Amino acid sequence: MDPMEKKLAEYRARKAREGKINEIKAKTKSFFSDFWKKRPKTREPKPTEKEVLVPHSPPEDEYPEDASSACSDDESINCFSYVDLFYYLLWFGLWIVLYVIFIEFQFGTVFFIVSAIVFMYVNTRTGPKKVGEVSAYSVFNKNCESINGTLKAEQFEREIRYGPAVVH
Repeated sequence: MDPMEKKLAEYRARKAREGKINEIKAKTKSFFSDFWKKRPKTREPKPTEKEVLVPHSPPEDEYPEDASSACSDDESINCFSYVDLFYYLLWFGLWIVLYVIFIEFQFGTVFFIVSAIVFMYVNTRTGPKKVGEVSAYSVFNKNCESINGTLKAEQFEREIRYGPAVVH
């Protein structure tokens, strides 16, 4: 084997190792980022610009009505099942056990504060909003439209001048 072929084989082996390492890094990062999410979600392909983005309603047989899930008629609210409830109860039980252990080490207050901060971070959405989703802050919506139930200055002024019965 001449030196050029040897260098080429070493280069290919090094690139294969780097590819494997990058793949392992990506899988590890994906695992730990998905670990803190509330429910594991399947990755859906991102829609292209040509596709029409309309909310779809699932087929009636996709979510059969049974006692295993507590769903609302409102499509915007996520459904949860007893498995999810059990999952959260396990996490809460683990938190209680760790809290008792930290109380024994006299770090109960520190554990409580840190876990409250972690709880707030985990329950705050850090990703981008969905297509077509309106913001609670009207300045971020198209044409500054507010969501239903928002008390606007105009509505408040009408209530003050003419009474609450005038507002519709």
